[in-house]
Amino acid sequence: MLKSTPKNSYESLPVQSKLIFLSGVFDGEGSFGIWSKGVNRRKEFACKVEMSDYDSLKKFSDMFGGNLTFCKKRQKHHKQTWVWRQNGYRAFLIIDKMIEFMCIRRQDKYYVDKRDKIGGTSRYAHLQEASRDKDAYGGCTNDARKKDGSR
Repeated sequence: MLKSTPKNSYESLPVQSKLIFLSGVFDGEGSFGIWSKGVNRRKEFACKVEMSDYDSLKKFSDMFGGNLTFCKKRQKHHKQTWVWRQNGYRAFLIIDKMIEFMCIRRQDKYYVDKRDKIGGTSRYAHLQEASRDKDAYGGCTNDARKKDGSR
């Protein structure tokens, strides 16, 4: 029997190399943040990539799951685009895997978003390991902190 050959070199890459590739695509084309899905709706962490290259977005879907959807053209002369998206806790897990391969600006934004979302009474509070360390910044504002450093 003949072995099936990969369609392209991406398919023959090890998982870590695929992760690095997707991190680069996300760094250039993706976005993440804390958004709501409408007026007066709960805000949630999400990551997404929108582009006209469906095959690249399919790689995100294959690696991480999430939703891959068709986008309505904004103008008649625009190319057709698709968006890959993941929300909530799974979005944190995905970005945690990719963040070390992204630029410093993205890393800084992610750690601020993660601290803001998982601090306090959020359902993601179990992710905030650093807050148990006495030397770590616990996420409270300067106004909430007393002069001796306690809350």
